[in-house]
Amino acid sequence: MILALLLSVVGCVPTKTAASDTSVVADTGDGTGVDPTDPLANIDPESLPAGSSPCRSPAYVTVEYVVDGDTIEVLSGRGAERVRLIGIDAAEVDHDGDWDECWAEEALAHVADLIEGATVWLTFDAECEDDYGRTLAYIHTRPGDQGFLQRVLLSEGWVTTFEVSPNNSFAGQFLQDEAAAMVAGAGLWGACGR
Repeated sequence: MILALLLSVVGCVPTKTAASDTSVVADTGDGTGVDPTDPLANIDPESLPAGSSPCRSPAYVTVEYVVDGDTIEVLSGRGAERVRLIGIDAAEVDHDGDWDECWAEEALAHVADLIEGATVWLTFDAECEDDYGRTLAYIHTRPGDQGFLQRVLLSEGWVTTFEVSPNNSFAGQFLQDEAAAMVAGAGLWGACGR
């Protein structure tokens, strides 16, 4: 929570909205479903990093729930969607017991602090759905690298890379972010003896 507060002071955390505020996904009259009072809404979504041939246009969504460090539940113009973050893998959380992998609860809590209840942009790569029916997406909390959630989580050592073709447009950059975290012993790289 302290990290989220610090990040919000320096502008790294997306705007949080009240859980009862449905305007972020409601039609605002212009057909976009974007809340014009949210600073994140002023971003040109076409300027956000996405695959070269994305399967879907960018989506402005509300993060309802964080399942773990690489999976979230969102409310979009399509309704409720379970979203698997492209290109990363978080340690597994045992939601029914106590066999969590090293760094699982920490990654879950960190991602929840950063985006749960917030509005974010989703961008896409070549395939939009995995074999489990989850939407595959990149998450953006603001423009630039510091708003590209996968890159932030990798560079701080919260998650590892997980490349699945054809959704690998940023695989090279993700590997560089992960390598920097490894060298620094950041996050799971220092805590889990990797």
